[in-house]
Parts: sequence; C-alpha cells; structure tokens
Amino acid sequence: MRLVVGIFAFIGAGAIALADPPPPTPTQPAASTVAPPAAPVEAPSTASAASTSHDAAAAVDPREKMLKARGYHVEMRHGEKLYCRSEEVLGSRVPGKKICGTADELQDRERSSKDMTESAQRMQLNPTGK
Repeated sequence: MRLVVGIFAFIGAGAIALADPPPPTPTQPAASTVAPPAAPVEAPSTASAASTSHDAAAAVDPREKMLKARGYHVEMRHGEKLYCRSEEVLGSRVPGKKICGTADELQDRERSSKDMTESAQRMQLNPTGK
C-alpha cells in the first residue's frame, strides 16, 4: 500500500513539474500618447516628499519588525503605541486572551520568561541512584 501511495505521489509531483507555466498577464495599454500640459512642478516639494517617504521607511523600529513577525499588531490607545496579539489557552475552548504592551514591556516579559525557564532547567534535580 505504501508503495502505491509513493508511486502516485511521485507521478503527481512529476506532472506538476512538467506543467506549462501560466500565461503572462497582459499589460495595460497607455491611456494616451499625448500628455496634457501639466502645471509646473517645484523641485523642492518633490524632493522633500521623496525624502519624507524615505525617512518614514528608514524609521521603522527593528523591534517593531520583530514583534510583527511574532504575530503582534499595532494599536493606538490614548496616544500610546501598543502591540497586541491573542494567545489561546491550551486545553480550553474558551477564546484566548489578548496580550498588549509597549515594545519595552513585551521585551521585558520575554526576557523574564526566558530567565525563569533557564533557572528551572539549572535547578533540575537528577536522581543520584542511592
């Protein structure tokens, strides 16, 4: 039975590998070849707009990236930026609880839980056999 399933899996993978690639998506044609006369654009305003978008992209906090990767989302409460996520309770059908905190609070919570785990592992009593 395992052999039959393995053969079917191999054949299915080969069929997927040999399938034709999807056709390219058509590009949208240009709306018009003649552009209407545009208002003069000031160079300093476009330069400042480009620099502010660049500054905003560069200002992303690495801790914020890390928290978003761990499933947190940003919420603003009373003008303060909080990171929240829902944590399920194992073995329960009750919906999980919502954990929120600032980046510093969440980092301290993680550090303390890691320290508690390490200390519990260090204090583990092994039987001596006597």
